[in-house]
Amino acid sequence: MHQVTAVILRELIILKRKFWRYFFSFTISPLLYFITFGWGGRAAADRAEYSAFILPGLVAMSAMINSFGLSTEINIARFYWKTFDEIRTAPVADWAYVAGEVASGMIRGVLAACIVIAMGLLFRVPITLSPLLLLSVLLTTLVFAALAISTAMLAKSHADQGMLTSFVITPMAFLCGTFFPVDAYPSWLQWLIQIMPLTPASHLVRAAASGQPLPAGSLGYLAALAVVFMAAAVLMIRRTRD
Repeated sequence: MHQVTAVILRELIILKRKFWRYFFSFTISPLLYFITFGWGGRAAADRAEYSAFILPGLVAMSAMINSFGLSTEINIARFYWKTFDEIRTAPVADWAYVAGEVASGMIRGVLAACIVIAMGLLFRVPITLSPLLLLSVLLTTLVFAALAISTAMLAKSHADQGMLTSFVITPMAFLCGTFFPVDAYPSWLQWLIQIMPLTPASHLVRAAASGQPLPAGSLGYLAALAVVFMAAAVLMIRRTRD
């Protein structure tokens, strides 16, 4: 447990030193999306209804993007600072390193989600604040932080990292129910969108934000993905010792 705490404390120190940089990066993109899609070219009645739809989607998307951003930090440590190798030679178990990094990614994702929620409250968008909403955000950040470690270990350069982000994160940000219902897409595309991790995450956050029970299917699927991605992350880290 002390090994996990050590990794988390290291990441928290970095977060503290770069807090305002992270704060503005957490804020700008969701704010622009909210103004563009929520307000742009819409009548007042449609604007209010659509804002209530888009806000939970932005919460889920921000949680995804910023928890997955852990992959960039890991690869900066690998390719630029070379601190990743130092950590790997330290007496830290593979699972402890993964748990600590995932926790740090979750913290960033939760902070980003909280900023989006605060932005929605500022614009008077109705949203239900509840433990279920927190659970939904935590599970979302867990999935994508674990996925971040797995994909980071696949990258051989900074260019590879950018390509992975483009292929993994960008399609989900725009397709998985953030801005439009999944039902709006052609049926042949819907099945693919439904299995993408952000889709069940958006379902969970949207249900919790509207005061509805969490859909059991989305909850179970996302929990299963969390287990799979955590196991994959440990295996990928273990390979770096070989």
